[in-house]
Amino acid sequence: MSRRDILLDAISEAGRLHQAAHSRELVEARGGGIDVFGSILQLSVPLLFRPLDKLLGAFVPQPSAGIIITTERSLAIQRFTAAHELGHFKLGHGGSFDDESILNRSPFGASRYSTVEAAADAFAASFLIPMWLLEIHAGRQGWNADSLRDTVHVYQLSLRIGASYEAACRSLARYNLISGGLLEQHLAVSPKKIKQHLLGNHPLKTWYPDVWVLTEKDQGALIQGGPNDVFLVRLKEHSGSGYLWNADQLKDAGFTIVSDERQVPDHTEGIGGDVDRVLLAASQFEAAGQLDLREARPWEAESLSHFTVTYELFGKETGLPRALRAKVAAA
Repeated sequence: MSRRDILLDAISEAGRLHQAAHSRELVEARGGGIDVFGSILQLSVPLLFRPLDKLLGAFVPQPSAGIIITTERSLAIQRFTAAHELGHFKLGHGGSFDDESILNRSPFGASRYSTVEAAADAFAASFLIPMWLLEIHAGRQGWNADSLRDTVHVYQLSLRIGASYEAACRSLARYNLISGGLLEQHLAVSPKKIKQHLLGNHPLKTWYPDVWVLTEKDQGALIQGGPNDVFLVRLKEHSGSGYLWNADQLKDAGFTIVSDERQVPDHTEGIGGDVDRVLLAASQFEAAGQLDLREARPWEAESLSHFTVTYELFGKETGLPRALRAKVAAA
């Protein structure tokens, strides 16, 4: 087979695995990104997260297949590395020990490197970020090609698909959703600068946590983040009619309210119209649960509207996969 045919076969194999697992239907129903760790476990391939010296991951085919992923990098990099090792398994490759180089190369570019590694890279990119995943999340937010010129939108898209900002940018270019020139412009802007822009006068102690912007378009969404992530919740509030958002559940769930403001939208005319309620909340713990914020008149039990999201704030994996530990604990 030619190199091109080998890469196309790897891409097709990723698509076949998604079809067998009904991945698209799962994302449409619950949101979030591709469950790469769950896919590995579904194939009965042992998966373990351990500190690795100078390696991001490894695939060991003998005496029985197994995958090891480093605990020294972020969840987004763990996910990509796991997809790469899954590619080695699905494509029938021999053992592979993969270092940082898997983050700095592309099987779809002009560079030439090992065909086996390029095939695993092509599988990983296609499995972790299929075009339909971008379409689902961009469609939900109402983002079009013009919207993707905004680095804030691209950064928010990366959070929702569970990928790094750079990987999201490169995937958009690969699918011709942004131009090559725009790709370079986006990559010149660091995630830290985007976070600083979003938070304004509320700096973080470190800029490793992510900053999620949540609006009514995220109603019912699954938020898969880290234990120190920050949430900028912007909801329309009908305060002129006496309806106010109750942020108590954020506090009850353990979130810290950093700021709570009401902003008048630019298009609003006169006094007593709708406003934007802008809540900045920070998490400082590993947790999972559901938030259900209510917009209601303080003197009435009935709500005008709800804003509900499910959250999983665990960050990177260590030891056995969380899904497997939860299954063992429930047995």
